[in-house]
Amino acid sequence: MKLASVAASAPAFAGASFLVDFEHGWDYLSGDVDGYYSGGTAADGTSGANLGVAFINVSGLSNDPAFTPPYYSGAPSMLGTAYAHTFGADDRAFMNVAAGVDNALSFFYASPQSITGAVRAYSGVNGTGSLLGSFDLLANASNAYDAWTRVTFAFTGTARSFDWTGSANVVGLDNIQAIAAPVPEPSTVLLMLLGGAAVLRQATRRGKTG
Repeated sequence: MKLASVAASAPAFAGASFLVDFEHGWDYLSGDVDGYYSGGTAADGTSGANLGVAFINVSGLSNDPAFTPPYYSGAPSMLGTAYAHTFGADDRAFMNVAAGVDNALSFFYASPQSITGAVRAYSGVNGTGSLLGSFDLLANASNAYDAWTRVTFAFTGTARSFDWTGSANVVGLDNIQAIAAPVPEPSTVLLMLLGGAAVLRQATRRGKTG
């Protein structure tokens, strides 16, 4: 009975909650992230924690101290970063989230160029459904991707995909994060309804006696 009571009182959450930090030794030639964070595998055959997040045309990049000048310095998670890529005019780059992301996505980026429409949120997977919002990025780094800025992309609704095509071949990405919003417990909703009903009854009584 105690176990059932604890389970019933645990808060529920809407949308996905995850942090994709790209901390992995990515293969430079076969670096696509693919299903690494969704229960599948990356292009190099490895797999990570199943966060329900899958990528299309997004590659991981591992920091290498041998680079001169040092690339990706200052990244929030130093082992790996990522970037979207396209090789043809029809190529598109996506991040699909099975549980959906409600209203906001945060991430770090480094870019030597300002990008209009760097990322777009859609209600369906692979950029389908309704466009929920679009986010621009300002130039903040040199060509060595040596400065990283955290931003929050706010949109309206639940996004099941993010289109990174506008960022392709230019923007470095790291620590992509979504935090689920808590949903009121049934008991809390019931108390709110009862409280509202009590206020309504008092107002009705005052009207009759006034």
